[in-house]
Amino acid sequence: MIEIVISGNDGNQRFDRFLRKYLENAPLSLIQKNIRKKNFKINDKRAKNDDFVYPGDRVKMYISDEDYKKWLRKTDYKSSDFDLDIVYEDENIIIMDKKEGLLTHSSSRKDYGNNLVDQMTSYLYKTGKVDRSDITFRPAVVNRLDRNTQGLVIGAKNAPALRSLNKAIKENKVDKYYLTIVSGKITRDFDVESTIGKNVNKNKVKAQKSGKAIKTYFRPLETNGKYTLLECRLDTGRTHQIRFSLRENNTPIIGDRKYGLREVNDKFKDLGINNQILLAYKLVFGKVEGLEYLEGKEFMSNKQKSIYELKDVIFKRS
Repeated sequence: MIEIVISGNDGNQRFDRFLRKYLENAPLSLIQKNIRKKNFKINDKRAKNDDFVYPGDRVKMYISDEDYKKWLRKTDYKSSDFDLDIVYEDENIIIMDKKEGLLTHSSSRKDYGNNLVDQMTSYLYKTGKVDRSDITFRPAVVNRLDRNTQGLVIGAKNAPALRSLNKAIKENKVDKYYLTIVSGKITRDFDVESTIGKNVNKNKVKAQKSGKAIKTYFRPLETNGKYTLLECRLDTGRTHQIRFSLRENNTPIIGDRKYGLREVNDKFKDLGINNQILLAYKLVFGKVEGLEYLEGKEFMSNKQKSIYELKDVIFKRS
């Protein structure tokens, strides 16, 4: 018999979901079979699929030590170096300023360590700010940026914060603002609404009637008649949403190799602009359950100065 005590990060979830993460190497059919055979108890009572486990609960597993070791989720991780620009951190969240060229998540094994999530995890574990003994929880980010988009990414340091932030993002309770420089003169605020689908072969999105709805708000900050510095605010958060929307508006982002204009991009290659000029530069928190102390707080990227400097150079050229 195996007995465990539910930790703060492992609690507040359905028992069957807990088991699927805790015993991640066990086939689902075997987990369900052991539940039916009454081989799991919560506080000495028979455990059912839809029971909830809470911090401090005692779970008894009437399975062999051999099966337990074989099925248990492996908590070992390969430590990686980290080079984080931390804008804000408290006991629940960490806000990082991602650099251009860095993946948010790994897309394959070769990316291990060379992505923001692995670097964040190594930092939190090495500094003891997150307990590595929690089996079903690992630090995670709640917003994702393209490899070549810079700016603010929010990480959750515990399970309650992760649940609250994921819900807040879905309910638009965290406003996300971007800065970009586009080709074209824009003098008035506007928004773009559409439905998009993904072209998997080209890793691009396209207009598609049966696709997912998107909406983005845009506000011009400065224009020289040929190029414009824009502030963008997301209403939805789909892949390539801002880049696609600005192309649809015939004002593509300078440097964007997927949605931009080659003749425009070629003009600025000598400045080292080989990718979209796009910075997630500001976050504004609304009322987030469990994180109410963040309401009304703004967090700014340290990289916005470089966007304004680049804007000055581009504007002077035309």
